[in-house]
Amino acid sequence: IEIVFAWTVPDCSTEENKGKFMITFAMSIAWIGVLSFVMVDFCSRAGCVLGVPPLLMGLIFIAAGTSVPDALSSVAVGKSGMGDMAVANVLGSNVFNIFLGLGLPWCIKALADGKPFMLDPTEPILPSIMLLLIYCAIFIFLIHVNGWALNTCLGYQFFGLHLAFVVWSAVSFYVSI
Repeated sequence: IEIVFAWTVPDCSTEENKGKFMITFAMSIAWIGVLSFVMVDFCSRAGCVLGVPPLLMGLIFIAAGTSVPDALSSVAVGKSGMGDMAVANVLGSNVFNIFLGLGLPWCIKALADGKPFMLDPTEPILPSIMLLLIYCAIFIFLIHVNGWALNTCLGYQFFGLHLAFVVWSAVSFYVSI
């Protein structure tokens, strides 16, 4: 896959490609789209084979797959002593995902169909949204209580909260059936 990237995405760090940064950006976005499609398709098929519903696959596996690059960049930035930038990366990424990652495809679908895109009312998405809002409040509260310092203890708390979310998502889906 690195060979395909080298052929299709100009390396702007070289002198000859410095002016091709817009092509690099566009091709990077295109590859993210293609690879995201492959990941979603694989998760959908795997969920179908394993009997795991699409909502649960999205909440647990697709979310993890798309968040790993953000987490790694936040860790790198955090290790360099810029904790505020690490937090801003996480928040900015999620705002981007919600407003552009969801908004743009839904807008395109609604424009193409000439009618609003309707969510499946049988899928229990509302409790997950409410839990997300609660987690945002807990996130702010824990950082505040910790004196606005990011440390190992806070990291364990966040990891524990994520594990609780995954368990809650799985249990609540199968209990609600």
